[in-house]
Amino acid sequence: MSEQHPHDVDSPPTVPDGIGLDLESVRTLLTQKHATVVDPDDPVLMLVTLQNAFLAEYEKLLDRHNKALTAMLAEKTDGYVSGVLSATKGLAKDSSAASVENIRTILQGHVSALAAFRQNLTWLAAIVIISALVNVTVFVLRTRG
Repeated sequence: MSEQHPHDVDSPPTVPDGIGLDLESVRTLLTQKHATVVDPDDPVLMLVTLQNAFLAEYEKLLDRHNKALTAMLAEKTDGYVSGVLSATKGLAKDSSAASVENIRTILQGHVSALAAFRQNLTWLAAIVIISALVNVTVFVLRTRG
C-alpha cells in the first residue's frame, strides 16, 4: 500500500465508508502542519469522528437531492418533449390544412379558367358554324347565278 500524504488533494485518505479522513491521517497531518503529536486517545480526535459522521449524512442528503432533481428533470423533460411533439403535430396538421386550402384555391382558379375556356370554345364553335353557313350560302348563290 502506498503512503498517502494528508496534503495530497487528488486522493485524500478516507475511512472505510469512503467519507472523510481516518484518525491516523489526521494525527499525521497535525504532526506535519503544527509539529504537535496527538495521542490516539486524544479527545480532539472526537471532532474528526463527528465531522466524518456529518460528511456521511451530508452525502446522503446530496444523494436524495440528486435523485429528486433527476426525477424532476426527467418529468419536466417528458413534459417538454410531449409539448414539442404536440406542437409539431399541430404544425403538421395546420401545414396540411394550409396545403389543402392552397390546392383548393389553385384548383378553383383552374375551374374558372376552364369555364372561361369552355365559354370561348362555344363562341368559337358558333362563329365557325355561322362562317360555314355563310360560305355555303355564298357558294350556292354564286353557282345559281
